[in-house]
Amino acid sequence: MNTYFQSAKTYVIDHKKDFITGGSIVLAIAIIMLGLALYSYNTSKPKIIYEPAPACGLLTLDEAKEFLGDATINGVNSDLVQTDNIVTSRCGYSDGKIDTTNAVVIGVAVRSGINDEGIEQNKTQFNNGMPTDNVEVIKDLGDSAYYNQKLGQLNILKQSTWIILSYGLGASPETNKIEDVIKLADKVLN
Repeated sequence: MNTYFQSAKTYVIDHKKDFITGGSIVLAIAIIMLGLALYSYNTSKPKIIYEPAPACGLLTLDEAKEFLGDATINGVNSDLVQTDNIVTSRCGYSDGKIDTTNAVVIGVAVRSGINDEGIEQNKTQFNNGMPTDNVEVIKDLGDSAYYNQKLGQLNILKQSTWIILSYGLGASPETNKIEDVIKLADKVLN
């Protein structure tokens, strides 16, 4: 056994430069791989912590038919689009009338914060985006809500999600009735 250790020791001493060179190469490769992994992690899109809400998932075609009738068609169903810490989607339904000037439509737009930064961004932009005139603050709807009379839109902030709803004549959104949009909101939020 002692002979084995002696021959191993002699081999290591004779090949000391080879071991140092090989070890240095392995260490350099490990450092490069670690650097690439850290670079990739830091430059990738933000990680999704909170699941984004798809607009057509909040109001399905069957649910839209309760408001628009059996001829309802789905005109818009956008994919989820991630921009930094926010994911957006849109969904739209129409009562199916050929005369678009009298068509009644429902629009749902959703901005979901996918992490804490996105939620804070949503809250800030929701509050900063509220116009100073033609606006009615709605109580007891989500965490915060307001109705923009000029655009006929109900804006709701609920947890990580900002929902924008429109319901009425597509050609004249300013004629939308707040009561109708609040009934739609009750359906979307429940």
